[in-house]
Amino acid sequence: ADSDTLGGYIRTPLQLTRQIVKGLDDQVFMRKQATVYPVPNAESLGVPTLDNDPGDPTWTAELLSGDDDSDMSFGQRALTPHPAARKIKISNKLLRTSTLNPEGLVRDRFIFKFSMVEENAFLNGTGNNEPLGVFTPSDDGIPASRDVTSGSTTAITADSLIDLYHSIAAPYRRNAQWIFHDDAIKQIRKLKDGEGQYIWSPGLASGKPDTILGRPYNISEYAPNTFTTGQYVGLIGDLSFYWIADALSMQIQRLVELYAEANQTGFIGRLECDGMPVLASAFGRLKLA
Repeated sequence: ADSDTLGGYIRTPLQLTRQIVKGLDDQVFMRKQATVYPVPNAESLGVPTLDNDPGDPTWTAELLSGDDDSDMSFGQRALTPHPAARKIKISNKLLRTSTLNPEGLVRDRFIFKFSMVEENAFLNGTGNNEPLGVFTPSDDGIPASRDVTSGSTTAITADSLIDLYHSIAAPYRRNAQWIFHDDAIKQIRKLKDGEGQYIWSPGLASGKPDTILGRPYNISEYAPNTFTTGQYVGLIGDLSFYWIADALSMQIQRLVELYAEANQTGFIGRLECDGMPVLASAFGRLKLA
């Protein structure tokens, strides 16, 4: 409390209460569009997968049944919620004498910071003790075969976006959304098609989003924005085929006694979740040549 940089600027009175915070849904755009499963009593969520389609039917006679199929096979992936946590200790004097509610500030910043960690993981996570991100090529999520290569090594082109849009099947395009960094959006807003029409369109009607080739987009600071050879620069997909398994929604726990000797109160933010794309054909990524 005596140090301005460690909290003296927010000296406020505070009424201590136990709170469970569930503010991530309003912060992380992936959570708004993804399919979220609560798994509070299970260690993992099994995701059934069709690993291989059956072979093509063969022309045959009326009373015959065609060739036996040995190609079709099924598998299962597991969504195993992983814990993320952060701890803050605040002096009891600061809690007692402030006017700005330091506990409320801790809560709000926890929500913001945890949401950023989740968003980064849902986009770029490795799948190793964390979610598997949509920009991470993986046979367990979106393989490299779903990539579309731009004709440029340094910039997004209108033709590459059209190719990417049509790289996913029409049923998935109906609900598809783009994901870009703001640096990419600045480039895209200047692009025109072969007839001189901008491919970016403002949402003129009330409540209608801006669109690219007729589909809305999301901007994330964690989307890739390095415009050099071989780098990912964008994605389109039906985000409902990104599944999230929540074992523990974001919570804050107050530790009153543990740090009593130091005249401090601890606050621990926790969550447990996992996530991954479950249908590769519903997504397409854009990569520079």
